[in-house]
Amino acid sequence: MLAVRWLFPGTEIRIDTGCLDCGQPILVRMRDEGILEVNPATTVGHMNTPFAKVLTGEVHWGMG
Repeated sequence: MLAVRWLFPGTEIRIDTGCLDCGQPILVRMRDEGILEVNPATTVGHMNTPFAKVLTGEVHWGMG
């Protein structure tokens, strides 16, 4: 879901979805590399990138 931010540079993206486990609503707002809001704050995401690439600087977390 976070991959959509690359399609709209400079634009605020809002994603309303639901938890696949419990059905609770999830809200994510982002713009470019910055995550503006995540609700609930306990939301956990999955990034399909080897952590070693983060450590070497090849990939950045993108947190604003």
